[in-house]
Order: sequence, then structure tokens, then C-alpha cells
Amino acid sequence: MIADEAEQEIWVLCDTLFTPFQRRSNWLLEICQGKIRRMLHASDFGNALPQTLIHVPGAVVTPGLIDLHVHGASGHDVMEASADALQTISRALASHGTTAFLATTMSADDSSLEAVLRAFAEHRHLLTGGAAAIGIHMEGPYLSPLRRGAHDAAFLRPADVAAFLRFVEASNNTVRKVTVAPEVDPDLQLIRTAVALGIQVSLGHSDATDEQARAAVDAGARQTTHTFNAMSPLHQREPGLLGVALTDDRVYTEVIADGVHVHPTVLKLLLQVKGVDRTVLVTDGSSATGMPDGKYPLGNKSILVESGVCRDDAGHLAGSTLTLDRAVRTLVDRLDVPLHEALIAASATPARCMGIENKGVLQPGADADLVFFGSDLRVLQTMVAGRVVFVSAAKSEEWGVKSQEPE
Repeated sequence: MIADEAEQEIWVLCDTLFTPFQRRSNWLLEICQGKIRRMLHASDFGNALPQTLIHVPGAVVTPGLIDLHVHGASGHDVMEASADALQTISRALASHGTTAFLATTMSADDSSLEAVLRAFAEHRHLLTGGAAAIGIHMEGPYLSPLRRGAHDAAFLRPADVAAFLRFVEASNNTVRKVTVAPEVDPDLQLIRTAVALGIQVSLGHSDATDEQARAAVDAGARQTTHTFNAMSPLHQREPGLLGVALTDDRVYTEVIADGVHVHPTVLKLLLQVKGVDRTVLVTDGSSATGMPDGKYPLGNKSILVESGVCRDDAGHLAGSTLTLDRAVRTLVDRLDVPLHEALIAASATPARCMGIENKGVLQPGADADLVFFGSDLRVLQTMVAGRVVFVSAAKSEEWGVKSQEPE
């Protein structure tokens, strides 16, 4: 059944549930006003189950997945600065189990970037039927030209605190994360300013030395952006940003687990070194996500997608078509990571590294963001704040209801 109003009391019967730290069988969740009120074993409820009951037989119920780095989906890009684009992206993400995300920008001229930030602040609370847009991740313009990736070199700049504060103001304080190359902020003032504002600083698109990277972490940076990609490789005499990311327990490491951006052997190494409590699965998803091969926008650029891999005109990797449910499957199917650990890296850890206490876990008081996975770890149904926002086409046909897959 589909709950039309998040405010009503709903019960969810879970044949198998991951919190994600614990596995439980035959549990009931009581949901009210978009929150989990109680969790109890079905036997504790008595002989009669509640009337308002959601049950997907055989499904594995998990916390909603959280994507901290996504540029677009279904042919739309965050940089379009439109309500329609944000709505489409939100619904597409929900169809793959993502219940909350950071809309990620590209480097651009000041006026364009400010327009995007204002539009996000205006539209994010109007989203319906999809993942919650919990803030902005500014990827640039404070990046190294040497490690710019798909970013336009014309828009990159040294750290400028005054300009950054204007961006934050334009966003109505919805900037939650900013990627900075330490070497373009030599006095660390931008990093310290962001940290003081409660904005997470992620180090990336960088050719920083070990000394520069370590100073940035000491100043409050706590994440790395798509680890291994767009940063200098590890060298035995100059470990650089990557060496700091791998060895400093204060640092959470984003990673794109699609088997293309990072080889499975290197991904396995990252998990062995950092563990799932410091590894954050992200997609770096582009407007090409969920679309056939072809040309698609990424910021002010065009990317070409062939066999699901995105590249810019120079042939460099530029975003991805990855979804978070597929990232989870990559860890489970290709690396033999236990399901609960893969789920931690896609839910509890991203919530923790962003300081979000009410998402990424299933417990009383948490947001009722749930994913119902089939035995093949494909998403059957997604719930955001107590409202079912997606039902797979197969389940829609089985239940006799209209599919809520994105158009």
C-alpha cells in the first residue's frame, strides 16, 4: 500500500531489517509524522497486526541511502538552476534508494553560481515524491588547475573568503559542504571560515603536498572528494593528500564505487585501511544517470557517455552514471563486503560525517527514510519521511498500483 500522508500513523512490517549495524527479523516499525516512533518484534504486538500496515514480503528493509556528491540525473543538471531539474533529480535518486542528497555544483562564474545557489534555496522545500535535498555541495571554484578534472580552468580561483561568504549568503545558508584544494588556500582562512560556519570542508581536485594537506586537516577539513580521482597519486617520498587521507583517522574518504573510477583492488585497499566507518560511497552522478549513451550537460560542458562511462572532450572521466544502490552492489558482489557494512558506507557514515543525527540509521526518533531491497539488491520501494515515494514497476504491476518510477 502507499501512504498518502506522512502525518498519519503507519506500521511497517520488516521480514529482514538492517539498522544498518544490526540485523533483525520480523520487526515492526511504528511511524508517525515522518519519524520512527517505536521498533518492536512482531510477536510483541499480539495476534492482530495493525490495519495501516506496509509489508513487502521477502524484502530487506534498510535506512535510506545518502548521496553527498551528485550533479544530476535523468537528463537534468543541478546547474540548470530550475525547480524542474531539481525535482527530476530528486525523484530519479529515490528510485535507486537515495532518500537524501547534496546537490553538487560545478565551478562557474560568480553570477551563474550565485543564481544556482539562490534557486536551490528557493526550490528545495518544494520537492515532492523524491529524495530530500538537504543542502549544497560546492565543488569548486577553489580547485587546482593541475587537477581540475572536468572543471573549466577559466572559472578556478584562489581562495577568496569574501566571495565565499557571498556564495553562502546567496544560498540562504544551504551550503553544507565545499571542496577545496589546500594549496589554493595557503593561509587556510577559507577552510577555517567554512568550519566556523558549520560547513564541512572536503579536500580534492588537488596537487597538495603532505604538509599542505595535513595543515588543512588540522584547520578542520574532514573529508576528501572522490578519493584517488583528481588528486596526485601516492608517492613514497611525497605522499600528498592521498597519503594523509589514508592515514589520518579524522578524515572521511568519498569514493566512487563503480569499478571504473577506482579499480576494485584499490577500492578493497581503501576499505581495509579506512573501514566502512570512514568510507563514504558517493556517485558523482551526472545528468546522464539513468539515460542511454549519448551527449549530456555537466555544468557548462558537454560530456559523452559510451557504455555508461562519462568523459569530457579531452577524454577524461567526467562524473558518472552510478547510482548508490549499484555502489552497494559493487561492494557486496565484487568485493564480498557483508551487506550491512556496504549499507553503513552508504547511509550511517555519510550522515555521521555531515553531522546529521536523524538520518542514516533506523532507530526511534530517526527520520522514516526506508529502502526495501529485493533479494538481488534491487530497489523495490523507497520511503522518505514516512511517505512512499517510489514503487518499482515490477511491484506496481504485482500490487495493481501505478508505478512511481521517474518519467
